[in-house]
Formats: sequence, C-alpha cells, structure tokens
Amino acid sequence: MQNIHPLFVHFPIVLALVAALFEILSLIYKRESFYNMASGLVILTAIAAIATTITGLLAESTVPHPDVAHSLMETHETIELIGGSLSVVSALWVIFLKKKARILRTALIAATAVAISYGAFYGGRLVYDYGVGTQLVKSGMIDKGDTHDHMEPDSSATDAEGHEH
Repeated sequence: MQNIHPLFVHFPIVLALVAALFEILSLIYKRESFYNMASGLVILTAIAAIATTITGLLAESTVPHPDVAHSLMETHETIELIGGSLSVVSALWVIFLKKKARILRTALIAATAVAISYGAFYGGRLVYDYGVGTQLVKSGMIDKGDTHDHMEPDSSATDAEGHEH
C-alpha cells in the first residue's frame, strides 16, 4: 500500500495553530466572528487529526525505517495520539458545550495545538534525521543501526544557479 501519511500531516498542525490563534483573539476582542472561526477550525482539526492518525498508524507498519528510529517513531506516535485525542475532545466541547467555561475551552484548544506541534517535531525528525519514508531507507543508504550521514555534500556540489548546498 502506498504511504499517504505525508499528504495529511500538515493539515492538523496548521488548523490547530490557527484555531488556537482565533480562540485567543475571540477572548481578547470579544468578536463573534473570531469565536465562530475558532469553532469551525477546531472541528476541522479533529477531522484532519483523525485522518492523519489513521494514515500514520498504517504507515508505521508499512514504511521501512532504521531500527535506530523506532523509539523516536513510538514517541511521535504517543504524542500525536494525545494531540489527536485532545483535538476530538476540543471538537466535542465546541459542538456540545459551546461557550461554557471559556478559559478552560481556550486552554484545551491551545494544549491541542501544542501537543500536535510537538508531535510534528518528532515526525519531522523521523524524516529529516533518519530518512523514514524516503528512498534513502528503501535503497539501503541508511542501514539498521546506522545513524551517520551518508549524503555529506562535497565542496563542489552546486545547482544550476550556482549556489552551494
């Protein structure tokens, strides 16, 4: 099965951060439009987080990864399961409790954004530090237990525009 997790990963991050921003703005400026925007974004965050979690769980068992990255993958999974769960709780709050306990609601939405962003940091490390989900692992350029960089550029590496990499 094709790994489609990368198609989804950025949506919950952006939606959660923008939802938190609008939620905070709605408290500061008391604008109904900010409140409505935050509420809609929270629901979209939960939908995106569910889709991203499902694709991530599928990717975990199908995407080749070096052994050294496995514990980091588990950390990423745990944090994102927490963030995804918080997003669902936030969405349920928005739908059923609406404006009750606004400070607590805002804290929950902000915690969702922090958890999803923190988990995304680990997801980025999986790709950029260990090549998880990339051709580097598939081609064997990154071995099990091998953590050093096989792709160090030489001093003559330049692209068509002449700048160095």
